[in-house]
Amino acid sequence: SVKYERLHNDLPVVEQISKSGGSITVVGNYEALYLESFYEFTPLFKFANTEIKGLVIVHKDSEVDNLAAIKDLSVAFPDCSDWLVVNPVILYILKNCKVVANGKMTRHSAKLEPLNLTSVINKKVKVAVTNSFEYNLIPEKERKNLKILGDFPLLPEYVVVTGPDIKKLNVAKLKSNIERWRNKYADRYRSLGMQVLTCENTDKSLLVEAVEGLGYTLKDFVEESNNLLFNSVSASQEKEIREIEQKYLRLKNFNEKLVKMYQEVRDSRDKMSKEIEQATDNTIIFLKDGTVLGCSRAFYTMLKVSRQDVIGQEIINFIKPNLNTPFKKLIQQIDVGLVRSFVVKLAIADGSEKETKMEFSIIELMDSKVILGVLANSEKS
Repeated sequence: SVKYERLHNDLPVVEQISKSGGSITVVGNYEALYLESFYEFTPLFKFANTEIKGLVIVHKDSEVDNLAAIKDLSVAFPDCSDWLVVNPVILYILKNCKVVANGKMTRHSAKLEPLNLTSVINKKVKVAVTNSFEYNLIPEKERKNLKILGDFPLLPEYVVVTGPDIKKLNVAKLKSNIERWRNKYADRYRSLGMQVLTCENTDKSLLVEAVEGLGYTLKDFVEESNNLLFNSVSASQEKEIREIEQKYLRLKNFNEKLVKMYQEVRDSRDKMSKEIEQATDNTIIFLKDGTVLGCSRAFYTMLKVSRQDVIGQEIINFIKPNLNTPFKKLIQQIDVGLVRSFVVKLAIADGSEKETKMEFSIIELMDSKVILGVLANSEKS
């Protein structure tokens, strides 16, 4: 006879089950793994909708031997992905790997060819996510080039587990009785769309890796919330949003500093240009590339042009050295102190020229240099 006990609502279900060492109960995959790991429960058999499993595949020559090692690698999913139920393994891969598209079908369209697996065989991608049905479509000779990293359930499975008290009695005998029962009623459950499968030799490491790779312990994943997967998706989105916000703030901060620096340079330039313009000397200030930054009123009056006609123009449009050396080379010599003055020809707007001596000096700014040119006193306007 079997005693049936209803669970209460005051404690999490899995916690109530863990305290019932002499019970046999039905739980999900991850709950079964949790009870086996922490409370010495024994999985007896499971009900599943299908025997088809999800597989993570790499090339046989790959050094990858665990889920963490595929992080940032290229992963190919099946072309038909409507079987991909959200679960820790799929979510881990979507969050941590580079999902790539499969190539176009080049052979006869009637041939079922898992392109994601072919891509791994041909070493076009590092990893493929597939299922055991597609895996078996690959010829055995080609399958020898593949290595199964691990498997995972595509759909929820229901596992019958027994507590440690029953385990101490005679689990082997219990399993034998269950196996006879399973064989006797397998067809009945198959007609209901269910498979009754054994739990022997099941490698669960991939499931544990996926859960831990998402940032949870198996205990947290099972005990605290049934929505951790969806919370994980939300957390991933929040993380991306926070990263974008941080990048924006850094860019905003950099932009503000850049604007402030530009304003300081512009204010300094305008102030210098204004002081030069108000000077009584024939003065001009220009950059090392020859671009005029400012000039005194006396200077552009002497040239018979306006201030706008001078500012921003090339200095060689108004001043030409009375030497065979090009002006740009002379500027380089002024910069290093080899030349301090020479005779120049001023190009007047009416077409005439005026020859006079000009003295030069370097003005050091915060992060650059400018050159100040002053006509000899005897040539003041």
